Amino acid sequence: MLRIIKNKEDGIRILKKIGVHEEAIDIMLPKIFHFNIKFKNIAPQDAIILKQEMLSIGGDAAISEETLPPHSENTDVLIMGNEKQLLKLVRKLQSQYTRLVLLGKKIEEILGNVSKKVEMKIGNRRFSFGEKTYIMGILNVTPDSFYDGGKYESIEKAVERAKEMEKEGADIIDVGGESTRPFSSPVSEEEEMRRVLPVIEALKGEIEIPISIDTYKPAVAEKAIEAGADMINDIKALRSDGMVEIAKEYDVPVCIMHMKGEPKNMQVNPRYDDVVEEIYEFLEERIKFSVSKGFDEDKIIIDPGIGFGKRTGGGIEDNCEIISRLLELKALGKPLLIGISRKTFIGNIAGGSVNERLEGSLGAEAIAIANGADIIRCHDVMATKKMAMVVDAIVRNL
Repeated sequence: MLRIIKNKEDGIRILKKIGVHEEAIDIMLPKIFHFNIKFKNIAPQDAIILKQEMLSIGGDAAISEETLPPHSENTDVLIMGNEKQLLKLVRKLQSQYTRLVLLGKKIEEILGNVSKKVEMKIGNRRFSFGEKTYIMGILNVTPDSFYDGGKYESIEKAVERAKEMEKEGADIIDVGGESTRPFSSPVSEEEEMRRVLPVIEALKGEIEIPISIDTYKPAVAEKAIEAGADMINDIKALRSDGMVEIAKEYDVPVCIMHMKGEPKNMQVNPRYDDVVEEIYEFLEERIKFSVSKGFDEDKIIIDPGIGFGKRTGGGIEDNCEIISRLLELKALGKPLLIGISRKTFIGNIAGGSVNERLEGSLGAEAIAIANGADIIRCHDVMATKKMAMVVDAIVRNL
């Protein structure tokens, strides 16, 4: 029969059940998992060496026919092999010239990141990403959010909803004071602070789980942290002047998100050659930027930005492709947050208004967890928590 092995823990379990010697398990385990690693715009000489080396160890590398003599064009390269073969390639590349040495180091980094488990402290809680799925409950204190706008504008109602989400199983409460739905307009710093600061101050004495501030404005983030927020959820990925300095000064985790354009124009004719590749490259650049500014990269969470400048309807579903290829983003080695809850693409696929998108949201979120999501940001905490517990039991063997 066909036996699909999901992860290293699953591999160890089946090898032990067969009765394989413990030392032999260490030898066999890297042979189980196959990887495809793509590099872009590689020089012909480098590409040909990569292909030759992979063929020599039983793997392969796909390159353009226009790279081979009599042609000599740069090419994308798709390296194909199991973990053992790729680690052998890394060792072979160590004796080559600088460009290939660096490619070897990148391969080694990607292999390490894919199955990496990350420990992170947020507020007074320690999160073990990779061990279970965490739930981030959405608390919009805005009059115009696409789903719950106006429901929690008063401090009392906001606190009551946060306490309810904590009881339902939320691990983090994400407080937002500006709607970032498609075609929305920004509000002033003063107005955003007026909405969020009293709520955060009130929550600190009422809930035990960490509080996240959903903002891209440095001044709002600073005041929110001083009021009691434990992390920053930044849709602009630290691109606002001064935001990375605030995160560094207060030493709080940050979630950086991919977004094409601004909320008011992000859905105006977005274009991608490969949506996941573009997201990967953007997030990789933002991680490097953050580290270059002295921010602790072990405090970074990444978000592909479902619905933020992504195509939906008309036969093109960027959001579905992102969810189906989510595991590719794990190669960045960061915890992965995803926000799917009740978004437009769910309605475009399954029909129904925003109030009729729960089942579709849960289905997409379940696939996201199976493909590597660590945090699910959602409106419907209880339903999402129960779904995540079942999916974790299946894919993480909890």
